[in-house]
This record gives sequence, structure tokens and C-alpha cells, in this order.
Amino acid sequence: MSTKTGRNDPCPCGSGRKYKHCCGGAAAVAQVEEKGHAGAVERALGWLSSRHRVAIEVALEAMLFEGLSEDEQADLKTLDDDTWEQIGTNANEWLLAEGVILAKGESIRVPELLIGPGGPLFTVGQRKWLTQLSQSPLRLYDVTDVVPDRQMTLCDALDPEAAAIVVNERLGTQRLQPGTLLGVRLMEVDDHRELSGSIYAFSLLAAPHVVSAMRQTLQKRTRRGKHSATPSSIMWRHWLKQFVGIAPFPTIVDALTGESLLLITDHYHVKDWSALEKTLTARNDVDGDRESGWNRTVKGKDSQLRPIANINPERNDRVSIFYKTQGYADRGRPWFDDLAGNAVQFISRELTDPKGAFANLPDEPAPRVRRRPPDLPPEVMAEIIETAIRQTYANWCDEPISVLGDKTPRQAIRTPAGLERVKGLLRGYEASEKEQAREQGRPAISYEFLWKAIGIAR
Repeated sequence: MSTKTGRNDPCPCGSGRKYKHCCGGAAAVAQVEEKGHAGAVERALGWLSSRHRVAIEVALEAMLFEGLSEDEQADLKTLDDDTWEQIGTNANEWLLAEGVILAKGESIRVPELLIGPGGPLFTVGQRKWLTQLSQSPLRLYDVTDVVPDRQMTLCDALDPEAAAIVVNERLGTQRLQPGTLLGVRLMEVDDHRELSGSIYAFSLLAAPHVVSAMRQTLQKRTRRGKHSATPSSIMWRHWLKQFVGIAPFPTIVDALTGESLLLITDHYHVKDWSALEKTLTARNDVDGDRESGWNRTVKGKDSQLRPIANINPERNDRVSIFYKTQGYADRGRPWFDDLAGNAVQFISRELTDPKGAFANLPDEPAPRVRRRPPDLPPEVMAEIIETAIRQTYANWCDEPISVLGDKTPRQAIRTPAGLERVKGLLRGYEASEKEQAREQGRPAISYEFLWKAIGIAR
């Protein structure tokens, strides 16, 4: 049984001062009361360190290093101070929210130690905060909008139908951009929501893998009732791996066939442009012209038209045909050769494996081209990239997208939750493009054409 703390006893918060001069003093209590939950985390960690220091160290060490190789553990210890500060913030909050330690020979949840009988003295506001912290699970969210120094809008990354949530946040919004995947705890404070303090931000390469792992964990827990891995442990491990390992490149597949992406370009010499243009214009499954290029499309099982070949006029009497998969290319070349006949002559085929291409790049947190070729003026580079972007997103409005629950953007915008997610995607594209344009020293490409194509206002 616990005994009442005497006024001259050491304060249970671990400050080292007498209780009457610390938490037992009326002035101290009144000062903390005015600040609501301020000081709750510090007071809880201080008390735990004074009463269960060894057990806390064991729990945090296991949280940090479990599942990491010796090399990864060594890499972790060499990280910069800012990164370690965030790791410490996340680890300490995990400890207070759901940590388990060995106390007096028994495993006990840290929240029960703190809030239960015999725990440290908290103000009403601090106790409410810690109680809510233990009841607020870590969840994955897509950042869909950011108002710097003020707020951000989050959408549940695992539930496409969930309503968007506006969160009051000052520090985080100074660096976050739309399109970022975050793991956070949301707290109810007065009439608004705030972040609890910990933030798990995932890179473009890591995001698909943590989402997939979280889905699998939740499905197993639903089917079997319990599962050894918790959502927070999955999130923690994937987040930490970003600092000590190379995230695997996500497998990208064609929405129509399910084939893995393989970028293939066939190059031809054009002997008779007039005959080629006439032949392409006569085809019902081909649209476009010589100025902008042609697209060959097919209708999928979902009745959506998708391009399977991009026919691009080049300089010096050349034309190239771009395919996204090996299957498209294998079927596409006989089709084009038979269609064009003597109007063209085949030159060569060029293949690029996206995984292999990015694997050979210098270590970077995301697959971006950091430098532009020195012989290309910025305006020319921008023109090339804009053409590629417009071709890539030519059918974007009507293509199913995984983060929209495999709905097309046009289908998703029919609900408020879907509309915010679509806006978030567009804002994310724009934020990423601005950053890459800055790094490459070229003008940024506008995505205004996609806003207009889907028919929504910013």
C-alpha cells in the first residue's frame, strides 16, 4: 500500500527537493494549474527515473535496438543531434503512452504506474493529458493541406472514407508539406485538436511499405483477436529503419494488367510523315496529332480508357514509341510495324528498370534527380519535364489510385472526405515539383491543368 507523502519527505516527482518546497507547495501547484497540462511529460519522466531507472533504461533500449543488426545499431549511434532529439521525443512518449516495464518482478504498464495509486502528484490538467495520451493510439495520416505556423489537415491513410481532421500546429507546419505521410497521436484540447508531441514522418520510399505493414497487422489482429506486433511497434520500426538502412524501392505495377513497371522506348526513322499521320488518324484507338504526339488507348474492365503506347514525334525525322511494361512493348511493336509499314524503319529499343535505375543513384532519401545536365538550359529542361508530366497524368482523373481506396479522383470527389484527399494529392504534387525545380535550377511546372481537368477549386 502507498503512504501519504510527508511535507519534509523527498518529492515523488524526482526533483530532489522536499515535497513542501516542490509539488506540495501551493504556489508551485497554482503555477502549474495555470498552464493546464504543461510539465506533465517532464514530471512523469522524472518520477519514473527516480523510482524505476533500470527498468526504464531496459525498456527504452529494447524499443530502440530490437530488430536492428549490429551495423544498423552502430549507424543509429552516429546520427546527428537533431535526429536523436526526435528519436528521444518519440521514445519517451511511447514509454508514457503504452510502455511496459518490470517492476517488483511483475510486468506493468507505465500508464498504470503513473496514473494509479502510488504514482506521482499531478495537477488535474496533467493527469487528464497523460490519461488521454494512453488512450490515443498512433495512427497514420496523409497531410493534405498546411497553413504555416497555424494548422494542417490530416486524412487517415488506412481509411479512405474517414473525414478529414484539422489540427492546430505551429512548429510542425514550418517544415511539413502536403503529401507527407505522418504517424501521430491526436489530442483533444479545449475545442480543437493538437499533436501530442511525437511525429513519425515517412519518406516517399518508406511510405508504401509502412502502409502495407500496418494494413496487414490490423487485418491479423481483426482475424485472430490479438497479434504480437502492435501498430505502434510496426510504425516505430519502419520509421527508425529510414535512418539506418536503405528503404526498398516500391513495386510499381500497371493498373490495367498488374505487370511490373518497365520503361521501354522503341526508336524509328520516319521515311514518310504524311503516310504515317494518315494511318494514325484513321485509327479509332489512337488520338492526338503530330504536334502533341499520339496515344493508343484501350478500355479496361472498369470501362476506363488507359494509354498503352505513347507515340512521340522527335526531331530529325524520328519517332519514338513509349511503353510502360514488357507486355505492352511485346504486343505494341508488331502492331506499330504492321500499321506504319514502309513509312518507318526500326532503329533500336531502349529499356529502363525503375528499381535498377534508382538503385544505382547516390544515397538519397527520395528518388529525385538532384542536378540537371549542364548542357541543357533550365527552360529546355522545364519543357521536357512538363511534356513528361502531362503525358503521365493524361488520364489521371479516371485512373484508380490506392490512397483513394482504389477509386478514381473523379469518383473520390463525390464525398467531402474524398474531395479533401484529391486536393491533398494535387497539393502534394505541386509541393514536390517546386522542391525539385529549386534543386535543379529550373522553373517549376504548374499542375493547374489537373485542377481544371478534375473541375475543383483550390
